[in-house]
Amino acid sequence: GFSVVEFWKNLLDARIIFPIRQDMKRAELNALESYSTIENNYVLLNKGVTTDSDGMLYDNGKKTNVKLPSILMNDFGGMLCLPDGVFFLGNKSYGSKLLIRNCYLQLFELIKMNCKSNGPASAGCTITGTPGIGKTYFGLSLLFYIRYNYPEATIVWQYNEKMCYQFLPNDNVQKEDINLFNRTLDSPNNFFLVDAQALTFNYQAYMIQLTSPKEERFKKAVKWPGFAKYFMPLWELEEITALWTLQYKNKKNFRGEEFTLELVGELLDRWGPIPRSVLLKWDDVAYQQNYQQLINEVNLEDCINSIDKSGMPTDTISGRLVYLDPDPEFASVVYRVASPRVFNRVIQEYEIRTKRNARDLIMSSPEFRMFRGNMFEDIAHRTLQNGGIFRVRCLNGDNSDINERNIKEMECNWFTTLNEARKEYYNRPKSKTFASINSFSLDNKTLDLYQITISENHSLKKKGLNDLDRLLPWRKDVNDFNLYFVVPSNIFETFPLQKYKTTKNENCQKIPSWIDNITQYALEINLGISNKSAKKRSSVAISGDYENEETTGKGTNKDAKKRKTKSDTDDETSESNVISGRRNLKRSNVIDNEDEDASKSDVEKMENEKDCRGCKW
Repeated sequence: GFSVVEFWKNLLDARIIFPIRQDMKRAELNALESYSTIENNYVLLNKGVTTDSDGMLYDNGKKTNVKLPSILMNDFGGMLCLPDGVFFLGNKSYGSKLLIRNCYLQLFELIKMNCKSNGPASAGCTITGTPGIGKTYFGLSLLFYIRYNYPEATIVWQYNEKMCYQFLPNDNVQKEDINLFNRTLDSPNNFFLVDAQALTFNYQAYMIQLTSPKEERFKKAVKWPGFAKYFMPLWELEEITALWTLQYKNKKNFRGEEFTLELVGELLDRWGPIPRSVLLKWDDVAYQQNYQQLINEVNLEDCINSIDKSGMPTDTISGRLVYLDPDPEFASVVYRVASPRVFNRVIQEYEIRTKRNARDLIMSSPEFRMFRGNMFEDIAHRTLQNGGIFRVRCLNGDNSDINERNIKEMECNWFTTLNEARKEYYNRPKSKTFASINSFSLDNKTLDLYQITISENHSLKKKGLNDLDRLLPWRKDVNDFNLYFVVPSNIFETFPLQKYKTTKNENCQKIPSWIDNITQYALEINLGISNKSAKKRSSVAISGDYENEETTGKGTNKDAKKRKTKSDTDDETSESNVISGRRNLKRSNVIDNEDEDASKSDVEKMENEKDCRGCKW
């Protein structure tokens, strides 16, 4: 009890800090002198100084006319640091430092805007999302921001089925059964924060529920008038590496093994950008070994049918291998497999067990529509990496001519940070949340950027391109940029020029000249999907042999082989068995719907040529 009281008393003494980048000039910080100090290469905002998602500074809740340099907030919104020896909620497991994600600030601003009378969240909201992404930590940051913005409010924090903390404006804290706080919860001037518990009673206090996507927890609440549901985004690669740098770098476990950035990359490859799996559980042997068991237990059809009906799968894959990826307004989600490695293995396990082609199933069945993007992205990466001749359309200007582009075969280099990007390789981030692009490669002095999509509306974040310009080690060797939107045949001929957006998904008002000079193209990957507006043509899409890069030696960074763990070796043995079994399966070909009457000899001829619209398979 004493510890949580100390936390509440000292919360107003917490300070927000930002690491100063090596490429940043100190003159850029001059405007901050009245609101910050500089210590040990960090900018420390003064006590009571906060920032919004645009970097505008607030002094004890009042807006100033000073804005943080954008470079400071590129990756995250600062680190909230309590005084030494003070822990969030008085619990050492929560620590005394909290990374403020940019989406925390955006969600707080969204709630503040929509909580007004007759607003969509006038009574409250549920914040949900993929398990393990830190919804509780968002709640802890809310305690800080509510205390500064609503200093007279009382906050009730429910942490189990019945028990709550009541945080009072006079620094006092009470810990009691929720029923004893009814008077507080009956006031619209107060706040009720519910952490990982069901919300079943409609209080007058403003309600914010933080929960995993278990429908039974919020099913009743989302039907109340003025109660909204928002989704918290997955972590971006930069956020994961920033948190590792600030809190996990040089950390060792009880065996003396160091938590290196190299290991972060391996865990990202395995789990995707989930801090619980990649950072918090980095040395939990039982947790990490459970990965292959999860893969083995997945029933692809049951899993996806479950997603379609209830919001998340109900089997053991839940929140570990399938993630919810929200739109920029946090209002709706699409479903994604955790990482390319997970996707490949799930497909392999499914096909060897059922002797069915998973790609055909996903591309044709309405129930599997949320995974089509994943499947197409996986196929597109492999096709681009293998090289060949591709049809392309320039999107700039009025030129709609279709030309051919020859792309050379390249080995894949998986990277965690841009410092690991390599020339003469097909560079692919381990995290699917890498901003703006899916991959890139250097062709002489031209950097080819690839963004893979099955939608005709796929704008690009300016931030990701700026990061590439600023952090790519061999940027000086690049004279020109080409941006290829890699699309299926059915939208290739109609795909339009795309806009550049801010992190808030607003159209960019100012675009750097080098970005404005990027030439945009549509690049076709033919999967046998009919384009009725196009000329009839025969095409064969060969069923993808999902050979894992680590098993075949193709499409992987050679250096990565030197750092494989024992579990990776065991995984490879399993994968090799899967692959060898799949090679004995009958290859399945998909014929363009408009060309089903193509002669068998023509089909066989095309298959022998291993040519799908000029793409090498």
